[in-house]
Amino acid sequence: MFIYRLSLFVMLIFILTACDFYKNDDTQLLKNTQCKPNLPCTFSSGVKVWLSNQTLSPETPFTIFSDLPKGLHISDAKLKGITMYMGYIPQQFKKQGNIWQSDTMVGICSENNMLWNLELTVIDEVSKFEQVHSYYFYVTY
Repeated sequence: MFIYRLSLFVMLIFILTACDFYKNDDTQLLKNTQCKPNLPCTFSSGVKVWLSNQTLSPETPFTIFSDLPKGLHISDAKLKGITMYMGYIPQQFKKQGNIWQSDTMVGICSENNMLWNLELTVIDEVSKFEQVHSYYFYVTY
């Protein structure tokens, strides 16, 4: 009986803290970015990122696309919640012809309009120089 109650208590705590809200001003953060959320973006390095849909809903699959200049490849990619911390969602980009793509979805939380960030790390195959690009997008329900 003790194990059952302890398990129930731990699960309840986990559920209640899964969407850990922290105060963050989206508009201030987005002032420092070169791209508008949810729209196709070309970074100064030539890396292009766009979404399968401009309007996204939580718990609904969507695809993230990227087109990289010759000699670059994706070494790491993850999504993280900006409006609310929801941990990291690792992304598995696969090359389809000349385009990289990752099929994904994000969870739902108490915020109706949530800002997410794709942290896309690309590496130059020759110099081994890594760059991290931040692509922001909103998910609304």
